[in-house]
Amino acid sequence: MHDNDYFSHRSPYEEGKTLILSVTEGVPPNKYTIKLQILRLIQPNTLSCVMEVDVLAVSGSTKPAKHSILKLYDWRYATQLRQDHGVDQWDPYHEDIYRTFVEEGGAKKFISALEDHNSVDDQLWDTARNETFLFDYCRDLHSCEVEAYRRLADLQERHVPRFFADVRLNAFATPNAFFEVRSILLEFISGYSLADLAKHAPQSSWQRICDETIHTVNLISDHGILNEDVKPRNVLIRRRDKFSDYEVIVIDFAQCRFRATGQSEAAWKHEKWRQDEEGAIGYVMAHKLSGAFDYRPSYRFLCTCTKCRDV
Repeated sequence: MHDNDYFSHRSPYEEGKTLILSVTEGVPPNKYTIKLQILRLIQPNTLSCVMEVDVLAVSGSTKPAKHSILKLYDWRYATQLRQDHGVDQWDPYHEDIYRTFVEEGGAKKFISALEDHNSVDDQLWDTARNETFLFDYCRDLHSCEVEAYRRLADLQERHVPRFFADVRLNAFATPNAFFEVRSILLEFISGYSLADLAKHAPQSSWQRICDETIHTVNLISDHGILNEDVKPRNVLIRRRDKFSDYEVIVIDFAQCRFRATGQSEAAWKHEKWRQDEEGAIGYVMAHKLSGAFDYRPSYRFLCTCTKCRDV
């Protein structure tokens, strides 16, 4: 075994626990740390581990709100991710196998083979390769979300959360890029999910809130983003006080695609029409609210190619 005990498979993320994360930003790189305390775990863990945190100290220039959201792309405890790929829960055996594979150089070679599109039969993958794949998958999810927030800078705090920092946490004491848990620190949004709209808002507000949600989804589209994870539970409704308007905040951008440089309008419309992010809100909420919301598609990405006409 490595220098860890046999309880290492238990999640290190517990309410009240303190975490120290590293930040590297700017050119030349400026490195500093952020000290956080976990206030509440947001369950279940899906493709990441999400928690409310209290920012205790910052040694650098970033000024996050004291009450923030930490989203850790930790392949070890992303329950849904592991289930989706048929990988057993993280335990001391998985840890030992993975760490040995990394330290002997196998993980780097395996990722290189995947990136080079070499033929790798996933039916023949062993525990070490499964863990390496999940690590790399989480790294891609993190990169995607960071890029989305970069593109959405002008919508932050009004239509999407404010992005505070791209942070790192070491999974183990030994420094290694393959032991690095990539994470992001975001604005905490006090509100409820659009999926629970009927429980929290009067019916007289439903049409306006759902229309605003679709408007926000389209604003995000204007930034060259195709979000494959648009759904009511990824929309938060906030009202600062009883005299304020309802605000719609869209969250979760880890499963996005971005419009390629030089991509034609027709090709982009085809992708957007097939995904139908607008309909993922409109049709679902019209059904959920039993017709109390009248959804009328905008058809702004209408594609009339043969494939789309035949659907």
